[in-house]
Amino acid sequence: MSPYFAGMAALCLAAGPAWRFGMALAFAALHELGHLAAMAALRLRPSRVCLTAAGMRIERPPGLQVSFPREIAIAFAGPAVSLLLAGMFYLAPFPPELCYINLGFGLFNLLPVRQLDGGRALYFFLCGYVSEPAANRVVMATSLACLFLAAAGAALLCLRQGFSLSPVIAVLYLAAGC
Repeated sequence: MSPYFAGMAALCLAAGPAWRFGMALAFAALHELGHLAAMAALRLRPSRVCLTAAGMRIERPPGLQVSFPREIAIAFAGPAVSLLLAGMFYLAPFPPELCYINLGFGLFNLLPVRQLDGGRALYFFLCGYVSEPAANRVVMATSLACLFLAAAGAALLCLRQGFSLSPVIAVLYLAAGC
């Protein structure tokens, strides 16, 4: 476990009720288990799993080659679990917050930002058509565009509804990966 994980946990706890943080942590774990399940289905084994401020880092053995379509499937597996959970909680008689937390995880992770699942999928998709440096440049550009839009949205939200720590945390999270 990274010491930064504890820092991010403290920041998230400051942003809202402890029960919401606990549920978010449980759903984040299920999201990450989606990636691990996809790896297992593709007969791939991680060499190490570490909790970080950005979630779970799944490291692979050095030299392990994985095709671009498989990388994309692994990247989309986490958001797929989150969106599936959101749908299940929407259809079942549970508090709506459970649906919204999972929907937020799923959609946020689909953003085409370098450290998020959507950015990883975009990178591997592009690598099938252009060089890796060119794919990196495109993903960095989309990451910066998303960061700009998120910062503008967070500022607008704070101006309209008053300051809230949650959008600030989301923007800082995106900025850390750019």
